[in-house]
Amino acid sequence: MPDDARGQKGRDTFHAVLGFEARAPATPLTQAAQDFIFAEVWSRPGLDRRSRRWITLAAVTAAGAPTAMRTYARAALDSGDITMAELREFVLQFAVFQGFPKAVEFELILNGLDAAPPQDEN
Repeated sequence: MPDDARGQKGRDTFHAVLGFEARAPATPLTQAAQDFIFAEVWSRPGLDRRSRRWITLAAVTAAGAPTAMRTYARAALDSGDITMAELREFVLQFAVFQGFPKAVEFELILNGLDAAPPQDEN
């Protein structure tokens, strides 16, 4: 796929997944995120977007990445793909297999999302 088409697909998929426009990549890492993660991985056939959301939430929560946890949880809720009740159940299941300290961190993020209205990132 030509670079310009790949970049556009990455921007489009980023918007579809996260619910806000991607900023112009400022570094090689942000370029790779847009061009590879969103243009190549999130847009692949084989798993639906909801399944990819669950995998991503499990991974970023296991990594203890609060910005990613907040971003992907908010996007999942805003899209309607995942409900807060499902995320609360996820926290318990996650705690059993990855540990309560990590699960508590994610639950604190959910508490903040539950208390705040959805934000427009534009």
